[in-house]
Amino acid sequence: MIDMSVLPVFLVAVAALLIVPGPDFVLISSQSVSRGARFGIACSLGIFLAGLLQTFLVAAGLGKVMEAWPVVATAVRLVGAAYLAYLGVKLLLSWSRRREAHEHDVPATTQSSTSLLVAGLANNLLNPKALLFFSVFIPQFVNPGIGSPSAQIAIWGGMLSLLALGYNILLSLLFSSVRSLRINVPRLQAHGQGVLGVLFLLFAARLSCAKAA
Repeated sequence: MIDMSVLPVFLVAVAALLIVPGPDFVLISSQSVSRGARFGIACSLGIFLAGLLQTFLVAAGLGKVMEAWPVVATAVRLVGAAYLAYLGVKLLLSWSRRREAHEHDVPATTQSSTSLLVAGLANNLLNPKALLFFSVFIPQFVNPGIGSPSAQIAIWGGMLSLLALGYNILLSLLFSSVRSLRINVPRLQAHGQGVLGVLFLLFAARLSCAKAA
């Protein structure tokens, strides 16, 4: 159903995306450190649901459009590459400006695990950039010659969401167990922007040079 030859590349790319601190990392770590693992896991479940919804939207909509009109797939590929390059440059510029700043406040905690699940969901789902990133990242691993692109997108997206859920739950448990340590989460996020910026530029180069299906 999927091209197993690209599975190692997919796993490495996902690992790189998960390891670099970002908004999800800040939300999960701050809640786990301040309130415990249950609250971090609630955020993780919200993020997981958002990932599944984004995968469904890409597979049911953009996947079918790209399957019916290859020229659309080419356009999406080129626009996606330009978008990733823009994000990469923007992240690098932001990292350069704020790497020595100290005023990066973490949002106040919410009052229940349910509200944190909703916060994790909204943290991804209400960000249009997240959906566009899904539509750009996942199709790179689709091989139209072995089956339905939409089905492959659903599988890759489901795998990405499950891997992210497992990683985020581990983060919740880890940070809840070291609540007595002083962890500078904002600084991790600031430097993570620089690493993620370089990663986005590499993905943009790979996507722009990829052959059209």
